[in-house]
Amino acid sequence: MNLNSFLLYLWSMNVKNILIMAVLSMIFSCCSNKSNDDENFGETTETAKVVEQQKISAQNVFTSIPGPSELSELIAQTNLDYDASLLNNPENLNKYTSDNFKAINLGLYGADMVYTNVYEQSQESMLYLKCVNSLCRSLGIAGAFDEKTADRLTNNKENKDSLLTIVSQSFNNADKFLRENQRPGTSSLMVAGGWLEGLYLSGKVAEKAKTKKLIEKMSKQRQSLQDLITLVENAKITGDATFVLDGLKDLKTSYDKIPDNTTMTDEMLAEINIKVFKLRAKLIIV
Repeated sequence: MNLNSFLLYLWSMNVKNILIMAVLSMIFSCCSNKSNDDENFGETTETAKVVEQQKISAQNVFTSIPGPSELSELIAQTNLDYDASLLNNPENLNKYTSDNFKAINLGLYGADMVYTNVYEQSQESMLYLKCVNSLCRSLGIAGAFDEKTADRLTNNKENKDSLLTIVSQSFNNADKFLRENQRPGTSSLMVAGGWLEGLYLSGKVAEKAKTKKLIEKMSKQRQSLQDLITLVENAKITGDATFVLDGLKDLKTSYDKIPDNTTMTDEMLAEINIKVFKLRAKLIIV
């Protein structure tokens, strides 16, 4: 097994629904009520157009990310071992006191948890599950990652497909809760945390293994990044996480240097990795 494996959860879970529903809940919560019927009709029509545009935009975020079968091929091309030092230390958990940082690291720890799962690191997996569960409770997200989830993960530890399904369902439950309670900011930061952790770990693999197909996939994340920027921007994040949007926009300036239908050069990869690693450091250290 190797470092590419973490992507199997992060990029194969139904995170597109998280993005879509976060956008939809944000839009609906922002709609104002007008007394004039004609104005209401016009606003409804315009809102419907915006909803559809945002839905399409959100769906695009992960369309260029490799699926399980393709990842299996990527895994076979490298021999990198499990490296716990790449992950966010569970001891950092108590540092995240604001809801913004809790949401960011909920997504980030979720990606790390899957990384430990695919490497069959059972004890470490339970540590990251506890982190995710703790953040869910602290954010008031009920029932997403609880004792039942832990039992299911333990009982299915020999079946990676089942593990990924369980984690995916749990994150969908978390999103459902946020969606029903009109909390698009929390949802968008959760998605951003997971997406950035995915790009961070991909960059670490690419630095060491120079896996051609992985670098090609990283090269194609420009549109996904733009859609993520749109998602976070529309959520109107305030407080101590405003830097996330700025960091994503700065990262896009580097992605924009990659010619269409071209794999990034070693120099481009290095520039992108520097920005990703720097932004990721700000996500985990308060």
